[in-house]
Amino acid sequence: MQYSIIIPAKNELHNLQRTLPQFADLKGAVAYELILADGASTDGTIEFARSKGARVEVKTKLDRETIGEGRNRGAHVATGDILVFLDAGVMVKDILNFFQTIQAAFAHASVVAAVPKVNIDPKEATFSDELVHGGVNILVRFFNFMGWGAGKGECQIVRRSAFEAVGGYNEKLVAAEDNDLYSRLAKKGRVVFLKELQVYDDPARYRKKGYLRVISLWLMNQIFVRLLGRSYSKEWKRAS
Repeated sequence: MQYSIIIPAKNELHNLQRTLPQFADLKGAVAYELILADGASTDGTIEFARSKGARVEVKTKLDRETIGEGRNRGAHVATGDILVFLDAGVMVKDILNFFQTIQAAFAHASVVAAVPKVNIDPKEATFSDELVHGGVNILVRFFNFMGWGAGKGECQIVRRSAFEAVGGYNEKLVAAEDNDLYSRLAKKGRVVFLKELQVYDDPARYRKKGYLRVISLWLMNQIFVRLLGRSYSKEWKRAS
């Protein structure tokens, strides 16, 4: 089983300096390729990614793209059986075990996608971090238990054949494109919540915007996409 790790980015040098080095621990143990879907960065992102062994797909048009477009660009050149989409700045807990657990889950042909727990690194986490992320993890797990399909943008794990069968990400959505994808995947097979897997998100945007604003926008976008087929937000920015 081969993995394609796909990271969409634009001017994310600071976050990639945190994320990319962790994959060195996989060499010789896991068959993987590292793909950066770059949105025409100018801060050294491209050069740094290449220095870490990533294949960099640079956006040639200067018009703005959604994160779904970036992920689709990365998936288009991917060769792996399993696509692992990560946000810049995300860290994987126990990375070798992470991929071994994915391999065991996807050994079942009925599994089309998986979701890990998303938290803030305990070394940085506040009570609010643990409360909010714990609640969101429970909600995502419930949605998948019910067969509705739900994912988290920080990390999405998808069988490539299923991804292609549903047409990838809806590039018109500026937010909630992750849950839109997973709701369509759930009609093709099983989407599993793997509680053994854990990734740590960068807490910057929560510190900058506050949980009330971030969660309110998250909920509104989920509702709009599931009921109306469009995002509530006009644009979506991650805090750096």
